[in-house]
Amino acid sequence: MTTATLTAAAVIREATVDDIPRLVQMGQRFRNELVYRNQIAENPAQMAALSERLIASEAGLLLVVERAVTVTGMIGILVFPHHISGELVAGELFFWMEPEHRGHGVRLLKRAEAWVRRCGATALHMMAPSPEVERLYQRLGYSKVPE
Repeated sequence: MTTATLTAAAVIREATVDDIPRLVQMGQRFRNELVYRNQIAENPAQMAALSERLIASEAGLLLVVERAVTVTGMIGILVFPHHISGELVAGELFFWMEPEHRGHGVRLLKRAEAWVRRCGATALHMMAPSPEVERLYQRLGYSKVPE
């Protein structure tokens, strides 16, 4: 397992199966506090199963931010051949920092981007559930895909 120290109290690390109950809690908050609450049904068992698959899969990445033994953020990425071009691409499945613990989200994303590059993917597709998130991604060099 690889870790990167952010501050004396925060690390980014790969998730483990022991993290899954906390990941499900954060996943429920992610769903309920963003635009997804009316678009995606709540299913804690599916959230747990997705976490397990990402942890176990060579094509998946599940990173967490941990501060003082509490997981406060997460990002889930899947690498796959694009359904039209066949190029290897990566897609964000979820990206969440607890609002009261924000401040390490960009570092978490940068760590995920490095993994995506090492996998050989040509692009990382991120979802922007709000104008604020879209502006953040644009500042980080992402471009909006036309709808």
